[in-house]
Amino acid sequence: MKKFPIFSWFISAMLLFSCSSTRLTAQSEINDTTIDTLWQKEFCTAREIIENYCRIKETAGNNAAIQLKNQCNFIWQSGEYMFRCKGKNADIKELAQYSQKIELDNGIVEEFMIERDTARFVDHYFTLEAMKRGDSFEDSRDGITITVFYHPRKMNGNDYEKLKEVFSCNNEALHIAYMKKLKFPFRNSGCDEDFYAIRPYIEKNVKESKLKSEIIALFDLYRNIMPGEKAPTPVLKDINGNEHTFAEFKGKILVIDVWATWCSSCLKGFEAYKQLSEKYKEQPDIAFITVSVDRKDAFESVKAVIERRGLKGLLNLVTDCEAESQFESDYHISGIPRYIIIDKEGKIVTAYAPSANTGMEEMINNLLDQ
Repeated sequence: MKKFPIFSWFISAMLLFSCSSTRLTAQSEINDTTIDTLWQKEFCTAREIIENYCRIKETAGNNAAIQLKNQCNFIWQSGEYMFRCKGKNADIKELAQYSQKIELDNGIVEEFMIERDTARFVDHYFTLEAMKRGDSFEDSRDGITITVFYHPRKMNGNDYEKLKEVFSCNNEALHIAYMKKLKFPFRNSGCDEDFYAIRPYIEKNVKESKLKSEIIALFDLYRNIMPGEKAPTPVLKDINGNEHTFAEFKGKILVIDVWATWCSSCLKGFEAYKQLSEKYKEQPDIAFITVSVDRKDAFESVKAVIERRGLKGLLNLVTDCEAESQFESDYHISGIPRYIIIDKEGKIVTAYAPSANTGMEEMINNLLDQ
């Protein structure tokens, strides 16, 4: 009889503890381990990500460290979701509304980046921030990195702002990740004034290293073909062996197509380039020129392609070299097709012009209207 009250008290205490546990949603319930567990799934919709984020945010209360960790997980999962759907799902716009500014050199953020993927996390973060400002996914997505999912695009204002912030913080791992990335946009689109303006941030804030020296050297190397610079004028030959330089065309706008016989994309682009040249054949102050970067032993193949593609009405030049030519070196030809536009004064308009069917005509018309 005396044991019953003790037993009853024990059961009551256990029930009370159990009920309290199920109701417990205070800060003590969430720590570094449990918050990661709450985010460990593949979310199928933006709404799922948002609801998970808001639920943890409410639970964490004033715990600043957990709130930041929650924000990092939200950025990561949002970016991964956008990455999987390639930015095509309409609901991704909802995600940007919940994005918040973070410090890239905060210890919690740095640790989170390293655990996942430093550069990829930052790509996700800046994509969300740009979309939050109202930019489209296409304009917001990373233009610095080449991926298998997206065609590369030239860098825009969002990318330059990203680079300024990246190289202004004290996150060494992030500096390294993005300096490695910079090699691609140099090759893909060269260097313009906005890109060159990133150099001082790297010089001032990035720790000295071999990689830093390589990137600074690339800024110096590509500066000679920035818009507004005097165009290099190496000697080239036409298919009859006569020598030419771009200097002899002063007073004309030059539209140059750089190609090779082994480049299928170059050959496919010839038809649109030829059609565009036909539109301006009565225009005396514009010249369309092709430059083959084939090696000397492919000269007969070059002539055959020019004949077969109906290009004989254009000035067709060849580098006529057994190794890399001066033209390739001067204009940093690391990939083709490449399109170059030079103005009437012999200055570079762009050494990375759009193709004949993706904006070249508009660029030419703008020059003719000046």
